[in-house]
This record gives sequence, structure tokens and C-alpha cells, in this order.
Amino acid sequence: EDFAYNQSQQQAFYFFESVTIDGDAAEFDDWLGAFNGDVCVGARRWGDCGGGTCDVPVLGFDGTEFTAGYMSPGETPTFQIFDSSASEYLDAIASENISWINGGFNVLDHLQNTIDGCTDTVACNYNGSANVDDGSCTYPEGTCDCDDNPVDDYCDCAGNVEDCAGECGGSAEVD
Repeated sequence: EDFAYNQSQQQAFYFFESVTIDGDAAEFDDWLGAFNGDVCVGARRWGDCGGGTCDVPVLGFDGTEFTAGYMSPGETPTFQIFDSSASEYLDAIASENISWINGGFNVLDHLQNTIDGCTDTVACNYNGSANVDDGSCTYPEGTCDCDDNPVDDYCDCAGNVEDCAGECGGSAEVD
């Protein structure tokens, strides 16, 4: 119901070769919606695409009151996926951001829901499924790695090194 829109004489199509929700292929009753801000400007049920490439109409402002807030040349639509099995609307990311033009036929590799998390591969809490960095990345501090193991020549996370007698943090100077 959040994907209702009016027909327009100004239109473009965005073709998605695959659509995934949390890494799984979209299902028959899932919907793809296109938006200009919070205004729905087009939608298509995944099942109506025959299980292959799916075309989503993205309509533009044609001067009528029914299309106020619709796309104008140079604006870039955003997308949502309605996951019918969970009955929820999910923000989605297209494989490319392509500006709208009337009559456009844009073929994109994929559309997937957004998964917030840490996207920095060197962070301790890296999330390989995340596609939107939420700013939560944490990094090792001082002399320990992410698993609290000493690094380099340190024998503990407090920054101590072994003395010449092999004692961590010891003070022996002669073996």
C-alpha cells in the first residue's frame, strides 16, 4: 500500500537483473518501489517479472497535479523493497546511482536491502554482510589485537615486554 502512485506521461525504467533481501533472492510476492524523497514514483511486484530481470517504472513530473513531487531530469530515485514474508518495507541500494531522464532505460546489476554495520575490513567488528557503514567500527587499541592478544614484541596488553629472564614485565637486566 505504500507503493501507490499515479501514471505519468514522463517515465523511465530501471531494470534490475537480481534483487536480494538479506542475501536471499526476492520472492514472488515481494515488491520493488521507486521514490523521489518520500513520494512513490513507481513500483513492480517481483513475481510479475517472470523471475528474471525486473523493470521498475520511475515516473516523472508531467505538469499535472497528480504527479507533483515526481522525478525531474537529473534527480536520482531511491528504492525500497517490500518483503512480503516479513510484511516489512526495507530501504534498498541499487548497484549504481543513475539520474532520471524521461525515456531512460537503465539496466542495473542488482537491488538489495540495506544492512547497517561496520564495513571496514580491518575493524574488530567488521560485518561482511553490511553494505551501509553505521559508524560503529571499533579498532584494536595499544598493544593488543581485536582478540586481546599481545602484538609485536609485547607479552601482555598493558605494553609490557619480557625481561632478559623471560618474565613478562620483569626487571631482570642480567640472565
